[in-house]
Amino acid sequence: MGLLLTSHRCGRCLVVNVCGNVGAGTAGLLHTGLRAALDSDLLLIAVNLAEAVLADASALAVLTGIHRRAALASKVFLVVAPDPEAHETMRVAGLDRSLLIFPTVADFNAWNGDPGTYSDGRGIPHVRISPSRCASRDAAARGSPAGASTMPSKAT
Repeated sequence: MGLLLTSHRCGRCLVVNVCGNVGAGTAGLLHTGLRAALDSDLLLIAVNLAEAVLADASALAVLTGIHRRAALASKVFLVVAPDPEAHETMRVAGLDRSLLIFPTVADFNAWNGDPGTYSDGRGIPHVRISPSRCASRDAAARGSPAGASTMPSKAT
């Protein structure tokens, strides 16, 4: 099992896409990738969890730690599309009062003013937040493809 991190600029944010299971064994990679994202020139850093599964409390600890570091750097940290169980845990723990959490990628794109949202003609919105090597959250639950982080050092 592995964790794949990629990043790209989306509107006014640097988006870090996370693919795979985030637990005690992979939380360090998540932390390293998100810390690198804080070096971006952009003030808004978003973590896209649409294709990730937050397996235990270590993932939430990373997110709250990065949120604190972002605030110290005068940046805003956003959480996008956590799995429903993780989102509920964040709500119960009160993290939703300090973290900016977008329940879906479409919610984030609408807030971010990104034109990457389109309709398939049946009224179902689709997004092009970024290409992903993970097929779905279900694939992430089975174990993501192993891969190294492809985080750029600076986004322009």
